[in-house]
Amino acid sequence: MLLLLGMSLLLPPTPHQSKSLLFASVKKDSLLANVPQPRIIFIGGSNLTFGLNSQTIKDSLNINPINTAIHANLGLRFVFESSYRYIRKGDIIVVVPEYSHFYQDYNKGSEELLRTVLDVDKSNIKFLNFKQMINCAQYIRNFVFSRFKKYEYTTTTVTDSDVYGVNSFNQYGDACVHWNMDRQKFYPSDTLRLKSYNPKVMEGLKEFEEKIRQKGAILYVSYPCFQDSSFYKSKAAIKKVEEEYAKYGFLILGTPNRYMMNDSLMFNTYYHLNKKGVDYRTQLLVEDLKKALPPVKRSESDSLKTSNQQLP
Repeated sequence: MLLLLGMSLLLPPTPHQSKSLLFASVKKDSLLANVPQPRIIFIGGSNLTFGLNSQTIKDSLNINPINTAIHANLGLRFVFESSYRYIRKGDIIVVVPEYSHFYQDYNKGSEELLRTVLDVDKSNIKFLNFKQMINCAQYIRNFVFSRFKKYEYTTTTVTDSDVYGVNSFNQYGDACVHWNMDRQKFYPSDTLRLKSYNPKVMEGLKEFEEKIRQKGAILYVSYPCFQDSSFYKSKAAIKKVEEEYAKYGFLILGTPNRYMMNDSLMFNTYYHLNKKGVDYRTQLLVEDLKKALPPVKRSESDSLKTSNQQLP
């Protein structure tokens, strides 16, 4: 097994895996490194990946949006650690975790996290602590044997629709390929159990807020878009998150009920929106941001553009 692991680490990602949405992190890291200020950076799971129209945010707030979200199974701790290096003084950070994040291990491991390290960029290992590495170990067997499956080399797309592909994203980091697709059948979420609430996750979020405050950035939290029937199954667990946000003194955008979405607005999971849902959720977020944010000065280029438009 160790020999196979060593061999698999020497091999490049398979053609199939290299097309997955996990590789979108390369482009998103580039956005974080290069997009000029003023900037608003969205951090979370796929409720943001499949739930934002950043062009609307840019047009409405006159600020450059970056949607860093990819997959909830990467875990909050990893996305906090990996994005922190790019945060600059004056940045606005909006963290929107899935509710399930608060009912699992803050150091959770997953196959998606393992592949983000071993397939996408091995330097990502520096963002994992020892416990995360241990929790990822159970997925090593699947990772190793995937390197030797014929399917991984003869299939070069993730799905026929490429909804979950590396090229499913627009210039801001929003997944947009599905915007013209019909709704797909899916089941509501499992009920979140209140007794499974993990305070370590909220503590980790608070530590992240303090770290970026020291950089001169500001952090807001908000609530994920969540299918209404799934929402009602976990109302007590959701209420707990709302209470803990207030207890820890976070700057909060909106309420859980405000971001509860009618089933007709969902695409293929209880966190993923169709185009109509994306536009509706984005408009709600814009309204909440306008109430919370101080006026953002336009960049010099925007001012020049406006001046030129006013010339006779």
